[in-house]
Amino acid sequence: MDRSYPLVSADDGVTVNGSPSASTSSDVEEMGLKFNHSLLGDDSTDKLVQSLHDAARIFEVAIKEQDSLSKFSWLSTAWLGVDRNAWVKTLCYEASVYSLLQAAHEISFQGDGRDRDVNIFVQRSLLRQSAPLESLIRDKLSAKQPEAYEWFWSKQVPMVAASFFNYLEEDLSITSGTAVFANGLSSISSNGSDISLLLLALTCNAAITKLGTTKVSCPRFFSMSADISRRLMDMLVDFIPVCQAYHSIKHIGLRREFLVHFGPRVAACRVKNDRGSEEVIFWVNLVQKQLQQAINRERIWSRLTTSESIEILEKDLAIFGFFIAFRKNFIGYLIGGSVLYYPQLSSISSYQLYVEVVCEELDWLPFYPGNDGTTKLSHGHKNKQKGPPNAEAIPQVLDVCSHWMQSFIKYSTWLQNPSNVKAARFLSRG
Repeated sequence: MDRSYPLVSADDGVTVNGSPSASTSSDVEEMGLKFNHSLLGDDSTDKLVQSLHDAARIFEVAIKEQDSLSKFSWLSTAWLGVDRNAWVKTLCYEASVYSLLQAAHEISFQGDGRDRDVNIFVQRSLLRQSAPLESLIRDKLSAKQPEAYEWFWSKQVPMVAASFFNYLEEDLSITSGTAVFANGLSSISSNGSDISLLLLALTCNAAITKLGTTKVSCPRFFSMSADISRRLMDMLVDFIPVCQAYHSIKHIGLRREFLVHFGPRVAACRVKNDRGSEEVIFWVNLVQKQLQQAINRERIWSRLTTSESIEILEKDLAIFGFFIAFRKNFIGYLIGGSVLYYPQLSSISSYQLYVEVVCEELDWLPFYPGNDGTTKLSHGHKNKQKGPPNAEAIPQVLDVCSHWMQSFIKYSTWLQNPSNVKAARFLSRG
């Protein structure tokens, strides 16, 4: 599929090297065609990000053309190298994002399920997100160029929103992305439209997040969008297991947001039924893989001289590292387990790097839920406790450690054949 997106050039009527050039109606039409073409890529989120850029340029080109035809210019001439039209660029990106949200909102009204709980939730969420942008755009236009107000809302915004709508309505990657991870679950088919709609809204938010706050100057909008994304993810895991929700969210680019949001759930996760065990299996193997990749990235295994293979070293160090991340000085065995089995890690520089890598990689996981004070004290010595020690702290820490040790022993796929894995002996002894 052709991924050659249009770049800003003098032909677009956009400022190039400080010199604005003229544009014609044919330029705007050509930009519209290029914009529609950019929606035909193969990665939903990246494609939407590029399309948000392209849509913003369509707005800018149209504004420059409208300015050239108007009696009252709304674009100031640059003075002493200062871009006095920066507000126009920001407005164009805000209008681009607003148009995408309007298109997604319109999609949520399609089909027989428009009055379902999920549809209504998505509809209201998208309207909440759109409101601060709409207010911001209207205020700017009213103050800067009231003559173009009606033209902008009646012609430009609907045109771009329609292009987004056509893509979102026809794109199959959003629904097929769910089907892959939901394969074999009989309860999924009846909720397919709900899942697809939730992923649609999350995909739009992922694209907007990737676009970044520098393009859209509206902190209230991004704060609201983050909150809505968390609510959408919560609703998603009501329909599909966490492991499948994670893969879907990772696919659209909100992996970090997913982990941070569900970190407290992981910390509080206890096996109560078969589905609970499936979730613990998922989290255990996820943190193992995440730490293994971090250890490999930093090549910590290169600091050891041993007969074990690199793969075994990575797995051992990942499991040791998980328990090091507890970082409680009075649990010397957890802190020293890696040094006990790999003495070369006793080097201060090696151990310091090791601790920093594993703790940074698991910064989304609060090991002790609901105890912010304990967590803060574990990251340094600045806030030394005054008065007697907390009598409840030691039982709580031991309970959490016991839970995770048993979970790793029972559910870790790495320990099913542990003959060459020192971490298995570490866990059993622990």
